[in-house]
Amino acid sequence: MSFSNENQSLKQLIVLGNGFDLACGLKSTYYDFFDYIYGQQIVNTKSNNFWYDIFKNYKQESIENWADIEEQILIQLKNIEYLYNEKILIEGRGNSETISLAESEHKEKNIPNNIYVTLEFLLPYFVKVRSEKTTQNNLKKQLLILENDFKKYLLSITKDSSDFETYYKYYMKSKVLNKYIQLCNSSESHNSDLVSKLENTTIFNHSPQLKKFDETLSEIYKDKNSDENLILTFNYTKVSDVENIRNIHGDLDNGNIIFGIDYDKLNNNFKKAPIEFSKSYRVLENGLTSTFDISSDIDIIKIYGHGLGKADYSYYQSIFDSIDLYHGKTKVMFFWSDYEGKEKEQIHKNFVKVLQILLKNMEQHFQIKTTEEIYLPNCC
Repeated sequence: MSFSNENQSLKQLIVLGNGFDLACGLKSTYYDFFDYIYGQQIVNTKSNNFWYDIFKNYKQESIENWADIEEQILIQLKNIEYLYNEKILIEGRGNSETISLAESEHKEKNIPNNIYVTLEFLLPYFVKVRSEKTTQNNLKKQLLILENDFKKYLLSITKDSSDFETYYKYYMKSKVLNKYIQLCNSSESHNSDLVSKLENTTIFNHSPQLKKFDETLSEIYKDKNSDENLILTFNYTKVSDVENIRNIHGDLDNGNIIFGIDYDKLNNNFKKAPIEFSKSYRVLENGLTSTFDISSDIDIIKIYGHGLGKADYSYYQSIFDSIDLYHGKTKVMFFWSDYEGKEKEQIHKNFVKVLQILLKNMEQHFQIKTTEEIYLPNCC
């Protein structure tokens, strides 16, 4: 089947990651969030939150991936399990006795440094050591504060932004990029007049021209495409003018965004997995039951702006299962773009590396033969 036929109607599943929002000008990474938070006086003085304390310490120590919230949830819970298993933390034991024992064990190098750091920041929240389950419950309550603060931050740079020009640019770029992904059905697509037509829409770069911009973009879309587009997004923001969309980790409109860990990771790393921190548990807890069916008649899966990290492999396995990738007709397309701060060649090299790791992992479950890599120019 050829996917480059512009007159052919296709059923597409578009998977978006945070790179989509970044390409549209939103400072929506965890790094951006923490830079904002640590600029607030209340956090600089007394946060009363273990997570803010630990992330600030890791930032100051330049720990690699220090702002990866989901990865740090896993690490901190593993460290705490270790402290209980090694009897450093015992329910009912006083802080002074715990500190004395921990210092002695740390000097003897029986406690790894990163676990000792976890203990240092955990103990101020105890008068006496509580049970591991109680500690986990308290950390989850403090994690909910992070979620709420992250939601407020995203709202401040989108819907509630006092800088309308900034919001307008995001609105414009997101619509152009979304249309480009929808219409680009082969690596040769950018050789057509599609890019120039989409680029021409950006001449309406002032808010009074918003209506004209929407009208022009709609004409391009109507003229060149009759595809059925389903969007699955890992972001908390909505994509404008898309009916069939699911935010799998919650969205700003409903205020139910979540942080969590892949369930398989919890099962593989703990003697008794704290499932309350898993993504699947948090999804159900927040009422995010799926009404988004992925059927086997999908022609193309397009993936853009997603880090393709191991934490989300289970989602890809589920998607590929749903469309029966091994026996079906579906083509998988991976899109990438360059950005400021790194050379284009290095960005592409890193992208290919994580893509190869993903595909190698998926090969254990599927025989993937129909993939294509697409570079998206900066048309915005």
